[in-house]
Amino acid sequence: MADDSIPPSASLPPADLQTLAVLAPVARQSVVDAVADRLRGEILAGRLRPGTRLPSERELSLALGVNRLTLRASLARLEALGLITTRHGAGTIVASWRERAGLEMLGTLVKGLKLADPAWHELVRSALEIRRILASEAVAFAAERHTDEDIDAIAACAQVLSEHIDDPVAFARADLAFMRAVCKAARNVGLELLLNTFARWPDEHPQLVAVLYDDCASSVALYPRVIDVIKSRNGEAARTIARRTLEHRDGEWAQRHPPPSTEVETPLVGRKGKAR
Repeated sequence: MADDSIPPSASLPPADLQTLAVLAPVARQSVVDAVADRLRGEILAGRLRPGTRLPSERELSLALGVNRLTLRASLARLEALGLITTRHGAGTIVASWRERAGLEMLGTLVKGLKLADPAWHELVRSALEIRRILASEAVAFAAERHTDEDIDAIAACAQVLSEHIDDPVAFARADLAFMRAVCKAARNVGLELLLNTFARWPDEHPQLVAVLYDDCASSVALYPRVIDVIKSRNGEAARTIARRTLEHRDGEWAQRHPPPSTEVETPLVGRKGKAR
């Protein structure tokens, strides 16, 4: 049986040594989460590139300062996210998460990064664009298909929003309830299912939600306008107004949270030459 106390061998392949060089032992609290977050961050930041073979479980567990059972649990989470894959005879390979991960994983991917990371801003920008598509199409269909009962339900949700302008997470929940009512008025199950991608964010990613909903007081004024364009029964006009309004709001948010203006760092893994 292999002895886990033996330090990593200097005879390891250069690619393995480079991979291990960017890793360090993690804190003991929530170890499985910490290991998964560490590796996920390296993958999303591009320091562990698609196609990179991870070192053996023994070498990884020693580098991260955890036992193999903890490491395996962490790797299982990453595989469920579509970030790695295990191939018989080839070991654990970093996957192309853009090709494997589903939209429902978007919040989890964002959570694994920091605000100062350019990849965080790229993922959030994508999330905001998807939200604009969802909202503009839902508003357009709702304008064409709503009933009086739908308008009453949407207006009731808008009233709740004004009661939570000082609590971003509660405001987000109310916003999602508002959008749920709009999607129901749109008579489109697919849009409701797409909304579910974001519906779990207040509970699963409250810190991210607090950043995204950082100006609730100004946002609350938008909802009566949405109701008015739905009442117009002009789907095309409703789509255009909703899209332009959200583009403006998202643009203001992006100005408050600009991406870091730093030089692009060359990934430490998978490049030729020595690691820095």
